[in-house]
Amino acid sequence: MSDIILPESSCTVSVKAFNVCTPETNLPTGLFISPVKPGKEVLSVPDYAFLIEHPSGRKIMFDLGPLKDFSKLPPAMANLLPQTGLNIIVEKEITEQLKDSGVSVDEIDSIIWSHSHFDHTGDMSLFPSTVKLYIGKETDPKRYPADPEAWILESDFTGREVVELSWEEPDVTIGGIPALDFFGDGSFYVMGMPGHWPGHLVGFARVKENSFVLLGGDTCHHPGQLRPNPHIHKTFPCPGGLLSHLSKPVLTLPDGFSFYADKVTSLASMEKVGVLDAHPDVFVITAHDPTMPDIIGSVPQTLDNWKELGWKTKAAWAFLQEGNKGYGYC
Repeated sequence: MSDIILPESSCTVSVKAFNVCTPETNLPTGLFISPVKPGKEVLSVPDYAFLIEHPSGRKIMFDLGPLKDFSKLPPAMANLLPQTGLNIIVEKEITEQLKDSGVSVDEIDSIIWSHSHFDHTGDMSLFPSTVKLYIGKETDPKRYPADPEAWILESDFTGREVVELSWEEPDVTIGGIPALDFFGDGSFYVMGMPGHWPGHLVGFARVKENSFVLLGGDTCHHPGQLRPNPHIHKTFPCPGGLLSHLSKPVLTLPDGFSFYADKVTSLASMEKVGVLDAHPDVFVITAHDPTMPDIIGSVPQTLDNWKELGWKTKAAWAFLQEGNKGYGYC
């Protein structure tokens, strides 16, 4: 809500979004969203990775998207994939896209994983050992090959500095959420956002003095899991009052098996992000928001001018607009 006090600073970063997957990439709706409407059993999604550039010259990545060669995955993950119905297609992984944008992997200072699912962790072997890796403290400690059932490669960590982030002693709270000041100048924060997967976290980038981008990871997979809510009704009311009578999001999480480890905690995190989502100075972009390609356009795309471009107004209820890839799921 607009009465939430956001931290003040004149220091900013620049955020650029890359979609690591092709437009044909899709997910089985029922593993991520409930209810599932007839004819909407498949959800077409992007897979965003983000380059964050600090005025000092430091460059960090928030998520990497998936790697191109699935044979490099731990066997337990590689064997599970065909059973999930995930249709993930990569033509150019993030290192190739960075190179095309004039950024060498040698320029990357650090990588932050929102969590340890393979479609966010990329191919760490393509980055120099000098690149630090930041993960949530609760990230699963099991590694392959020491544990043959692990979903994470030990080689992703070997030879590089790995920093486990904890929010027990936060630098600040944002909307009641403990946050760490990554650069120490108020330009970029990292916040724990548990539920989807152990160690899940989100980024909060100040792109203008009073303009922020929340990098939401897998907090949700459809904006209908955030909206509507009582807060956004006040700041970005639904056109025509279509959902004005609803005080809860139109979509939720599946019961039973899903790719959300803890349903109750995930829903609580969605509610927290939903409050920030209603703030007029905060633009929320999650890793797989199906509505977002129509909002931000072609990638790579700099997100710094989202407010001037009116993206938030366009994005708020885009999932109700016929023709948008997020339409028809609620």
